[in-house]
Amino acid sequence: MKTLNQVNKTILCDNVNDVLEHYTENLGYRIESIFPADNPREVIVFKGDTRIQLIKEEKIEIETTPPAAQSFVSTELNNKSPWIAGRAGMLYKDLIPDRQSGRLIASHIKIPDGGPVADYVHFHKIRFQMIYCYKGWAKLVYEDQGKPFIFQAGDCVLQPPEIRHRVLENSDGFEVVEISSPASHMTCTDPELDLPTREISPDRDYNGQNFVQHIAKKAEWRPWRYPGFEARDFGFFPATNGIAQASVVRSSGENEIFTAQQDTEFHFIFLLRGGMAIQIQGKDKYDLGEGDSITIPGGMEYSMNNCPKGSEFLEILF
Repeated sequence: MKTLNQVNKTILCDNVNDVLEHYTENLGYRIESIFPADNPREVIVFKGDTRIQLIKEEKIEIETTPPAAQSFVSTELNNKSPWIAGRAGMLYKDLIPDRQSGRLIASHIKIPDGGPVADYVHFHKIRFQMIYCYKGWAKLVYEDQGKPFIFQAGDCVLQPPEIRHRVLENSDGFEVVEISSPASHMTCTDPELDLPTREISPDRDYNGQNFVQHIAKKAEWRPWRYPGFEARDFGFFPATNGIAQASVVRSSGENEIFTAQQDTEFHFIFLLRGGMAIQIQGKDKYDLGEGDSITIPGGMEYSMNNCPKGSEFLEILF
């Protein structure tokens, strides 16, 4: 990608998305970078040798990965927090409003209408990023990973740092859960790269990590760490060099109440179907319904019960 160092003009704007649309749709500019993707506050566009910076604030701080700062969070699907317009027409809902002091972000993302997506070849400057398909399907393509493929409900991908990729199209009602670290990170375009690439390298190292495509229909269910449950692991632990584990867990209907704690900095659960009750430190009880999520700090004791047969949840340990 050609890098042009000088910004020719900076424009302060109340709504970055509206001004961005004017420059790209009406004036023929292209996006070079956007920050952050879920609620853009800074975008750099270019045409020829001209670069223009669109910003919502006079000073933008690009976050590096901050120190761990854990907190307990319970988020209901139907809470009053708004859907925020992000890049490429995607709508975002923040599942961890405090973002663990900037270390992690969990987003529920949707594209209501099906068809081609106004996306472009891009990459993220991140430490970790995974996307789980919650509903519907999309056609995705990744650098050096072969032809575009259909990403459908139950599937998950690990996007290693700076892998180039693009969303080509999606079904009506397409929804995903995305986990990234750090919470605010730069998204950059690569307009000179065409996808798919000719080279196919499934084991390629991208800044110390590998690409993983977990296909639900081909996955094997194995006993989970507690009786009465089984899980399909996504294979992220080796692919991220031990940064994260992720899996879908389902109830066999024969589970008993158990009490546990995880020695992790981040334990995130998103209920996919069915129901469950989680009690924290033997006190507060949270009844989760479909689309609800909970974040439990490492070392905090919790109990899980009332998880009927067929209930499924997404679990990430970081």
